[in-house]
Amino acid sequence: MLKLLDQIAVAGIAVIVIALATYISRRRFNRPQPSAAEPARPPACRPWTPWRNHHCTRPAPATRDRGGHGRGDGAGQLLGGVSAFQRNTAPLVRDELARLAREGQRPTQLFLTCADSRLVTSMITSSGPGDLFTVRNVGNLVPPPGADSACDSVGAAIEYAVDVLRVDSITVCGHSGCGAMQALLGSSAAPPGAQTPLARWLRHGRPGLARMERIGRLGRGEVALADRPVADDVERLALINVMQQLEHLMAHACVARRVAEGGLVLHGMYFHVAEAQAYVLEAGSGRFLAIRPEDGAPVAVCTSGPAAAPEPGKGGAAEALEAI
Repeated sequence: MLKLLDQIAVAGIAVIVIALATYISRRRFNRPQPSAAEPARPPACRPWTPWRNHHCTRPAPATRDRGGHGRGDGAGQLLGGVSAFQRNTAPLVRDELARLAREGQRPTQLFLTCADSRLVTSMITSSGPGDLFTVRNVGNLVPPPGADSACDSVGAAIEYAVDVLRVDSITVCGHSGCGAMQALLGSSAAPPGAQTPLARWLRHGRPGLARMERIGRLGRGEVALADRPVADDVERLALINVMQQLEHLMAHACVARRVAEGGLVLHGMYFHVAEAQAYVLEAGSGRFLAIRPEDGAPVAVCTSGPAAAPEPGKGGAAEALEAI
């Protein structure tokens, strides 16, 4: 009798276990799927990429209006971005930043470019903290020395980078769709009036505009992209402006001295935003060469000695380096 009761108890426990397993299985596989109306979960936010579509840094949905814009979207996005940095990126870079704080900055490059928000210097140069000493302004302009004491900010940065930080490279980088170049092209048609701060600043781009007009009249000295035609006058002026600002750089005594000593080289660069393509100015010519994934370094424009001509049949930024 006891043996029979034991068998019944074991059988009962087995039935309970099977029923529980069946219940769990049904809960797992018959879970209701989200309807089409439900918003999809945002993709995971990985360090260094939370800016992509701003899906990690947008204000909370409750703060957004019917048009999808958050109240104070700019401030909210900025705060959200800083919060994402503290959460995702700061733990990864804290040790490196602590080292830089102890040892001080030792950048090897001065990177002078436009203030345009689409030009992210650290992204297009694959740089991190301590790599680039960066100067940004409208039109990536370099006022010649003595032009105006109100423009000493750029000159001060150049002097500090060259004489104090002892950088060994300076890059002037222009870009496609530059509003400063568009403004310069339209300045001749602008009605006379009081000079605004922007108009006064853009006068440092007028030598490039005059240079482009001179090229058009004489039909020589044309600037070019090596692998495609120049798209329009805005792109043409942006390329010429890079060359012109490099000349303005060489007018600074500290730059000319370090270049003559062989301790400093200058580079010209152009970034096409829509193509996500960078170009470098070839030494001794007006051609900008596309930088390819296999290329290693930009072409020096100004060196301590004359550049030899590249061998026939060679092309691209990497091969042009052999001429330096």
